[in-house]
Amino acid sequence: MNTKNIILLIIAGVIISMMFVMVKNRNHAPVAEDLPKVLVATVDIPAGNFIRADKQLAWAEYPKNMISPSFILPDAHKIEEFNGGLARNAIAAGTPVVLSSVVRANEGGFMSAVLNPGKRAISVAVNQTSGNAGFIFPGDKVDLILTHKVSFGLASETFIEDLRVLAIDQMLSNPENKAVVAKTVTLEVTPKQAEKINVAISLGAISLSLRSLASEEKNKPQNVNKDDDNYSTDSDVSKLMGGGSGATVNVYHGSGAAEKLDFQGGKK
Repeated sequence: MNTKNIILLIIAGVIISMMFVMVKNRNHAPVAEDLPKVLVATVDIPAGNFIRADKQLAWAEYPKNMISPSFILPDAHKIEEFNGGLARNAIAAGTPVVLSSVVRANEGGFMSAVLNPGKRAISVAVNQTSGNAGFIFPGDKVDLILTHKVSFGLASETFIEDLRVLAIDQMLSNPENKAVVAKTVTLEVTPKQAEKINVAISLGAISLSLRSLASEEKNKPQNVNKDDDNYSTDSDVSKLMGGGSGATVNVYHGSGAAEKLDFQGGKK
């Protein structure tokens, strides 16, 4: 056997030995264990906020020896169960969600958990017109307008401002943002505001006026007297309504000259 063949045999032996070692090591390599999954928040969820499960929650792998009995597991729950729920406590992004930190929409006591301390919930009957044609959603802010008869005709006035909408009918969330023509709207109010609303229901018709999400302080016009704009009468709408609803007063001065002042719709 010549030298060249001997060298080729040595190289072949080395290659075979290396392949044997690689196969042996692969057979003894530890098999990666499938980690269990738990429900985690994908974004920060502040306390008191409604939860959008499809946008804010997801299943994530978690070390088995670190799983707590309070964690939410896929074999016991579905993500959809928590859609429209309320975060009792702040949940940081990437941390597991525990059952005690969430109130689900179908659980008893959900509405009382939604309310801020000292607030109450009251429902107002609405229709397609008074309810803004279904474009008011839970979480929006609204003003309440009362339209009723007064001594000189009809009047419409904003009697409560900046109320938070808690629910539309029995829906506490609207994840698909679809317009829904509601029969009732539930609002978060103070005890005094609840009393005013009950009186207003007896006086006339209540309508909801949707407020902008933008900060009102930044966009507030200058030199506007708020009290001048919180009510309107029938004479503001139609000049024909002012003739019989007003009154004329003769004011006599010391010189004997008379001045007529006209009061229309309760306004000078």
